[in-house]
Amino acid sequence: MHVLLVAPSAPPKNSPEAMQVGRFLSSLDPSVKVTLVTTPIVAGWQWEDRSLAVDRPRMNVVELSLPAHRSTQRLLANRRLSFLHNPDSDFWVRWFAGHVLQRLSDTPDVIYSRSGPFSAALLARRLKMMSGKPWLMHLSDPWSDSPYRQLSPRRAAVDRFQEEACFAFADMITLTTEGQADHYRERYPDRAGSIFVTPNMMPVVQPLQTASRPEGPLRLVYTGALYGERDPRALLSALRILHDAEPSGKERIRLDFYGNMAPEMAALINGYPGCVAHGPIPFEEVADVQAKADVLVTVEAGGDNPLLLHFMPSKNLDYIAIGKPILAVTPKGSQTDRLCRAGYGWSFSPDDSPAIAEKLSQLARDFVAGNRIEQCPNLRASPFRALTVTDGIKQKLQGLVAKHDVKGCEL
Repeated sequence: MHVLLVAPSAPPKNSPEAMQVGRFLSSLDPSVKVTLVTTPIVAGWQWEDRSLAVDRPRMNVVELSLPAHRSTQRLLANRRLSFLHNPDSDFWVRWFAGHVLQRLSDTPDVIYSRSGPFSAALLARRLKMMSGKPWLMHLSDPWSDSPYRQLSPRRAAVDRFQEEACFAFADMITLTTEGQADHYRERYPDRAGSIFVTPNMMPVVQPLQTASRPEGPLRLVYTGALYGERDPRALLSALRILHDAEPSGKERIRLDFYGNMAPEMAALINGYPGCVAHGPIPFEEVADVQAKADVLVTVEAGGDNPLLLHFMPSKNLDYIAIGKPILAVTPKGSQTDRLCRAGYGWSFSPDDSPAIAEKLSQLARDFVAGNRIEQCPNLRASPFRALTVTDGIKQKLQGLVAKHDVKGCEL
């Protein structure tokens, strides 16, 4: 089988989506040929991380680029040109469908697109129109209804039109959680039978826990970007409550943040005792700081949009793969809340800083007393294992190929 994989976010880019693409490529059966269609790295929040590079046999890469790409892409991504960003700043890739087909050494059997960016789906749609090959569209996040996409009425209408066109034309659609899949089954009832779940996956090789941790206080670590409503203030407020009630607590807990964030957010974090904003680091270093932590932290947005309950941050899967408990600030009933309640840690609502402070105090006391902090359940049967998830994707792709071949024989 020859898979034409449309993934502008792919290794060695360091975005969460690029990491998921890398895990898919690394765990996919080596007998499957892959042609990866991607774009160059243009710094910013999505930077190059060579530790994420994938060395896969039988893989060709078609890199799409504009003239003077780095400068041109930065110009096109400028907020002043946001009226062009339909659906995002990679909008231009859809016009490269003919170029992609010309670059292929042989005809693919199936098209598999990974979004974000959502422009990957628009390119894949044109590739299907021109090649006639079946297409599996994967959305790692909801599209037009996403609570994270704040658009003008005009752009929102274009966004919905583009989403509808892709849902109507894709042979199969996958989302990362059952809640997201149910949302789209309700929105597009005529496509409900073609909408499935492909969850995010853990690292292909389970990271090894560090044998010894650094000396010092109880260490909590957050890894990943902080932006928009993904705000750690509830956690910081909990630390303030703890420090006011127990002044010695300032010496007993350390909270480290690794990842992209606005300078104002970094200054806010660094203003709290025991809190340090480090900025982004390579993924291989991320695994090391996670392994040296006692508790790993997740922060999710609160709000009234029901879709907020149906996101599963990929960092959660990195956390449980490394065998450390999660302390999550997340809405009640969210995917992360359910994960924690299943034995992977503790979850608290974004408006419940007192409860977070109480838990931090308990963890600090247990740590000083030498009590073992709870560990995650056995992961061998986890539905998030990379091989399990990738095998499910492969079966879906093979099913589309077989169905397409049967239709071809009938014509």
